[in-house]
Amino acid sequence: MTAATFALLGVGAAVPDQVRGNDDPLFEPLRRAAGSGGEHALFYGNRERRVLGPGESLAALTARAGAAALQDAGLKAADVERLYGYVSVSEFIAPNELYAVHRDLGLSQGTLVVPVNADFANFLMSIVLAWEALRAGSIQHALVAVGSAWTRNVDYTQGHAIGIGDGAGAVVVGAGDRLTLVDWGADTFSDEYGAMMMGPRPESGLAHPTYGIAPTSGVKAFLNSGMNGPPKLVERLLAKHGVAREDVTLISHQATRKLMDHWAKEIRPREYLDTFEDYGNMVHASMPVTLARFHRELRTKYLVMVGLGIGAHQMALLVRV
Repeated sequence: MTAATFALLGVGAAVPDQVRGNDDPLFEPLRRAAGSGGEHALFYGNRERRVLGPGESLAALTARAGAAALQDAGLKAADVERLYGYVSVSEFIAPNELYAVHRDLGLSQGTLVVPVNADFANFLMSIVLAWEALRAGSIQHALVAVGSAWTRNVDYTQGHAIGIGDGAGAVVVGAGDRLTLVDWGADTFSDEYGAMMMGPRPESGLAHPTYGIAPTSGVKAFLNSGMNGPPKLVERLLAKHGVAREDVTLISHQATRKLMDHWAKEIRPREYLDTFEDYGNMVHASMPVTLARFHRELRTKYLVMVGLGIGAHQMALLVRV
């Protein structure tokens, strides 16, 4: 008896209509700080980003991405047995707004919702958890949906804010023979806990949850594990399965060209796909949005998706095209 293979059966994405360019007055503090070094020197490379307007719902945007993935897979809401993913920053601390995505998609009462709080690797971790449930025989189909609207939760005097954009992406996971899941790898750098975090920042006059990078430990984490961890993780995963670099397309976390250019140099994939120039850093939504744009154009035998998070942790997923 041949073991079943599990795959990404459908892919979908959604981005807001509003476009914010680099010339927006909001970025004036960053323009004044140009050349000051530190964090401001680490983030660059995007031209535009999409932004949710006042009153626009991130849950609704994420549901649009989920509906597109279901349509691409030829499935209906009734086929979804589990909904994995995360909506960030959620309307409430708890419950996560993924439950509103369940409502907006019209998923059944019996569909289990599994919020995966693992910024920024929520998307990859959700796929792995869904895959494990499929291999265990517990379910037949899962939907992974992630949405990010961090434009509402950054400090626009800080360097990383220049890249932040909003978006949502989704995949359907089930038995299939294209975009099949091969393996995954992960590393945890718990000594970096707190170097980057989302929380109130009263010292900056920001009482609502606001992302920040610690001036010393955060920049150090960026330049060490952030720069060098993903290439080492991908190298280990490819070597485990005897996959050559020239057979790989890479899709990664998209925070800044500084990271992405370094990863391209170290990993040396045949192709490296991104949506960074147009959409900026959509945090945990960048990979599924990029996958949705390019998944029918993949020309290599394998796809590798790699991301990092502020646990700190990193994950990589190997997919056979």
